[in-house]
Amino acid sequence: MKGILSIIFYAAIMIAACIPILTIPLVAIVLALTFLGEAGRAQKAEALVATTLMEGEQVTAQALQFRAFALFNRRAVIAITDSRVLVVRRGLLGGFTMSDIQWKDLKDVKVEQNVLPELCGSNLAFLHLNAATPQIFVNGIASQTASTIYSRAQREEQSWEEKRRVRAMEEVRAAAGGVVVHAGSGQPAAAPAGNRMVAEIQQAKDLLDAGTISDAEFQEMKSKILSGT
Repeated sequence: MKGILSIIFYAAIMIAACIPILTIPLVAIVLALTFLGEAGRAQKAEALVATTLMEGEQVTAQALQFRAFALFNRRAVIAITDSRVLVVRRGLLGGFTMSDIQWKDLKDVKVEQNVLPELCGSNLAFLHLNAATPQIFVNGIASQTASTIYSRAQREEQSWEEKRRVRAMEEVRAAAGGVVVHAGSGQPAAAPAGNRMVAEIQQAKDLLDAGTISDAEFQEMKSKILSGT
């Protein structure tokens, strides 16, 4: 919707230019600053991404924000690499800010196609596992590139979710060894069997409630804990 409103805004400027003669110089300046040399600025913006990469990091896809979504600011550049998603936002008078989310910290990714996708493209949203960490939102990305970025992010999200699930299960299974450290003793001691089993089953139940493991996996883990295997 924002892209459509921007297009309407520019159309209104063009219409206004046809009425009072005094507005023509102002409109000409606005349009010149917006569109003249746009291709060169786009190349510089995309090249700026390379300066933010870590050693050995490779860009797999990148895109420049559509002009309709950046009438009063410089367009953002979004890129995905083999380790993260990053967005570079340039200042009007120079400089830039870069925000990123490592794949291992990605909680969710969303894509939304705008009305008139050829003009307004699609919007992307990346959510961090830590809700307190700023999320990444970029509007007005070419729909085909947005789909490519979304697909790759989905694969990474699912891959790291599986890694976290396996790690959590391994931690519970490791805890089934029954070795705990008592504060002040400095030596490991065996926990009472009954208390240990209750604690381990509760850990597995917490994983089930969090959606980390399935009900079948929970039942399997509980059986192993009760049998002592």
